[in-house]
Parts: sequence; structure tokens; C-alpha cells
Amino acid sequence: MTKKHSAVIKIVGFVAAVALVALLVFAGLRLFRSSYSETQIGSAELRETIEPDKDYIISIVGDISLADNWEVIPAYDGRGKGVNGILSDEVLKIMRGSDFMVANSEFTVSNRGAKTPGKYYTFRAKPERLSIYNDMGVDLVTLANNHVYDFGPLAFNDMLDSFDAIKMPHIGAGRNLDEAKKPYYLTLPNGNRVAFVNATRAEKGGIDTPGATATTGGVLLCYDTAEFIKTIKEAKANSDYVIAIIHWGTELSHRLEQVQKTTAKDYLDAGADIIVGGHAHTLQGIDYNNGKPIIYNLGDFIFNNGVEDTGILRIKFLPEGGVKFYFLPGLQSNVYTSLLSGAARTQKINEILSWDGSNAKILDDGEIVAK
Repeated sequence: MTKKHSAVIKIVGFVAAVALVALLVFAGLRLFRSSYSETQIGSAELRETIEPDKDYIISIVGDISLADNWEVIPAYDGRGKGVNGILSDEVLKIMRGSDFMVANSEFTVSNRGAKTPGKYYTFRAKPERLSIYNDMGVDLVTLANNHVYDFGPLAFNDMLDSFDAIKMPHIGAGRNLDEAKKPYYLTLPNGNRVAFVNATRAEKGGIDTPGATATTGGVLLCYDTAEFIKTIKEAKANSDYVIAIIHWGTELSHRLEQVQKTTAKDYLDAGADIIVGGHAHTLQGIDYNNGKPIIYNLGDFIFNNGVEDTGILRIKFLPEGGVKFYFLPGLQSNVYTSLLSGAARTQKINEILSWDGSNAKILDDGEIVAK
């Protein structure tokens, strides 16, 4: 063999080795990205870059309490399984596998403050409890509800600071009205923009949770609908699709308040494309108005040790621009939330569609369609 041939062989060998290393690195990155997008939390941005031509799933659940002085956290701590001790594997797979996950956070977050005088139920969590939302796969929390101000302005402001510290987006509450009513915008892989807005009209016997003003903190109230309608119109002007999430309704009742029916239509007319409710501690009916769905109440998701209907709303944005809606019924029992299946699932869907305000169908795969 000549020196020339030997040199050529060495060069070829070196090039082959470099190519092999590059191939292994590429394969490793693909494996890592695939694993990361399926198992890690808050990975909506990563999934957008990897799967721009896939359906984009936004999931929404109802009320969550992670208050240290209430029933979920003692079970969470005592069972020693993390979120697997309070949510089924199937539920967690859906939450973590969603491209964007939204939940209603119904407690304040602070080590300070005093209970609201005369208020029977007051909920407060240590700031470190918010890491549980990361474990669940939550990407956005709604705060317009009747428990975020339970321990006064100090705790309320601490709560906002705590969410900001973990970079968890939040809507419906703020240090002033502009902050409380500010929509959250999400850009989908196909370039369309989704806006989320949030307001509350939950309290009946006097308002303990103050509405935000130009100079003071609080929530976005919608007893008078004018400000929320203005917020929806602003969101619609700056997005392709508006999701309006409202805390309202009569607790533990499937019967709707007339104001839910009338104002839901007002919000749709203002530009909302779907209405999603919470607060009732149980599910309520599902309606359609001019081709737009109204999910009157998702109720509690994981809130206490009661036996309560619950579920997960799934909004599927198709790459070509269409939208589909799905509802997966579930049950919270003994501080544990799971999905229904088989005959129990069919029975619950039939019940929902028989309740006040329902004017829709739910297909076998859970898709919600107008009658």
C-alpha cells in the first residue's frame, strides 16, 4: 500500500467517523425532543416548533384548591405520591400531553395576611405549593374567582408575585384594572392567535372579593357586564379566537341562573367564540348559540373530599384553521380525580344533555356538536 492510498483511507475513515457521530447526535436529539414533548411540563413552545402541522390541543379544567388549610393538600402530602396521589394516570396523561393547559386556581398564595372577616371558607397556600401546577402540566391559571382575596390585599399581592416568580401566566386578577382585564394571547403553530379572558360574578350574599380599579388590586367582576364585554371586544380585535372563562352559577345545582343564559349570549355577540364556566362545584349544561358552544360549568376538578361530577374540555385547533370541541366526563371522589368510562360515562353524558340549558350532542369520541 502506498503512502497516498494510506492517506486516502485515513481521510475516508475520519469522514465516516464524523458522519457517524453526527448521526448519533441527531438521533439522540430527536429522541430527547420526543421524550421531552411527551413528558415534561410547560412544553407548549417546544411542541409548536416540532409539530407545526399537527392538531393543537388546548385543555381546560375547572376549580382547583391547593390550599394548605383545606382537604386536597393533606391528602397530597399523606399519600406521598405527588400528583399521582390525587389525579389518575389517564388524567395526567391528558393534562401533560395537551399543547396548552388551563386551570382555575381558587385560593390565595401567601404566608401573610388575615382572613376576610365573616367569611366562612377561606383558602391559602404556601408559595411553594405552586410547583404542583408544573407537575400537572398547567400553562395558564385563571384567577377571577371568589377565593383569591380570602386573606386580604397583602396575601393577594403575594399571590400575584408568586405566580410571576415561577413565570406562570395568569388572567382575571391584577394589581389594578388594566392588569386584571388584560387578555392572554397564544399564537398557534399555523399563525392563528387565541385570546383568553376571565371574569367572575360568583358571590351572592355580598361581595368579599373586590373588583380591581384603576389604582387598586382585585379581580375582574362582571355583575355589570360592560367592562368584560369591552375586554372581549379588545381580545377579538387582536386575535382570531376568544375563549371567555367565567366564574358564575349556583353552587351544587344543575339549574342555570337566568343571567348565565342571557349574558353568555351577550359575550358571544361581543366576540367570544366559546364560553367556559366554573364555580358551581358540579357540571352544568352544554349549549350552542349561533354555532358557538357554551360550557356552562366545569365545576370542581380537584377541590375537596366530596363526590362531584367533573371533566376536561378539549379544544382542537386543526392546522387548516377549523376548530373542534370535546368533553371528557370525570369524577372527583375521595380527593382523587379520574375519568369515567363505559356505562358510567354514557350515563353521565346523557344526564348532562338533559340538564337545563343543554342544546348539543356529544358523540362517541367525546366531540361536542350542535343539535
